[in-house]
Amino acid sequence: MEKKGKVYFLLLMAAALIAVMAMPALASSGGSAPDRDRKPLPNGQISRIAFGSCAKQWQHQLIWDAVIAEKPDLWLFLGDAVYADTDGQTAWPVTEKTLQGEWNRLADKPEFQKARAAVPMMATWDNHDYGTHDGGVEFELKEASKRIFLDFFGEPADSWRRNTPGIYDAKIFGPDGRRVQIILLDTRFFKDIYKKDPTPKSERFKAGKVGGYLPDGDPEKTLLGDRQWRWLELQMKKPAEVRLIASSIQVIPDKKGMDEWGNFPLERTKLFDLIAGSGAKGIILLSGNVHFAELSKSYAEDYPLFELTASGMTHVNKVYAKVANEYRIAGPFTGPNFGLVEIDWETKPSPLVTLKAISEDGNTVFSHPVRLDELRSSKISGEKKLIACPDPRPEICTQEYRPVCTNLQDGGLKTYSNGCSACTDPSVTGYREGACE
Repeated sequence: MEKKGKVYFLLLMAAALIAVMAMPALASSGGSAPDRDRKPLPNGQISRIAFGSCAKQWQHQLIWDAVIAEKPDLWLFLGDAVYADTDGQTAWPVTEKTLQGEWNRLADKPEFQKARAAVPMMATWDNHDYGTHDGGVEFELKEASKRIFLDFFGEPADSWRRNTPGIYDAKIFGPDGRRVQIILLDTRFFKDIYKKDPTPKSERFKAGKVGGYLPDGDPEKTLLGDRQWRWLELQMKKPAEVRLIASSIQVIPDKKGMDEWGNFPLERTKLFDLIAGSGAKGIILLSGNVHFAELSKSYAEDYPLFELTASGMTHVNKVYAKVANEYRIAGPFTGPNFGLVEIDWETKPSPLVTLKAISEDGNTVFSHPVRLDELRSSKISGEKKLIACPDPRPEICTQEYRPVCTNLQDGGLKTYSNGCSACTDPSVTGYREGACE
């Protein structure tokens, strides 16, 4: 009996030791443990929305101090919150275990823990936190990756996202008249395979192209998938004053040949057509992925579209930033950065939205104001078309009297004798025919 008792005691001690050794792994499993320090989403008016992408989980993430200092009402992660399939030099296949392990590394990072406790977060993914370089619908572990991702960001067990393909999401914050709709697109789960460019890399570089893909006009190929497209169309019909549509990859810039909407030009046109015809107001695009910051502007028919790109929270790429972007109106900035959308609801006659890129040390590296009432289609609203000032601006104008009502950078309105003379004023962003009321 004494011998059996001794063996039993040793077995108990061994079991206890195994349990103790397992405790750290359980504590950082990406499940419920991190939820204790997660700041809940806001339930009232919001006016400061920060966002970023591309943060290596093994590096110091100093930028979180600058994010917290801005006191945003909401943080949007637009992809590559971890790099699960590469160290930036070499790519490798992932397993469910290694995916979970990389998210655990981020959860255990003191800088991130501090940020998550201070700022409410929403998130979508890009290729590296999805789990495969530039991957999409073909990724075998996409369901496991989805579960790990939603667990990490605290998605409730009974959420509709748990039972719907992909991780796209949308929420509306604030009271009537000051509603902000956040739309997070999923550009990975349904994405078809890109068409590769057979041109040698050296020749592509000479032509100013850094990516290895070609535009693919195959109408059967998709980026968002039919189900997500139908969902997006419904979201655009919901009442909101400001709509931030977030894509992990760039929408407007389309000539780099990188992971971007330009690789599926029919899908890009479909998005622009949806925006132009929806009747929705206040749309601004947000994106990441490219490892630098810039602001682009284009038009969906006559709807002025701004796209603020913020990418590279821990690392940047100056080569990517050198690629020409005919739509660029601010930037590029090639230091670690994040984006900030500020809404001044009190500005008259229209709220003022300011689009900013902010550096790791907290400095604003570029800033662009836009009146909220400019972000609409004149065809839908019945207003006269907003005409943008040319670049370069005119230096000599005639004395012709054809009054125009201008939009000023500070949100004000001012009448000028004609469009030419209006655009000689650097504070004028554009004008409509006819004097201001």
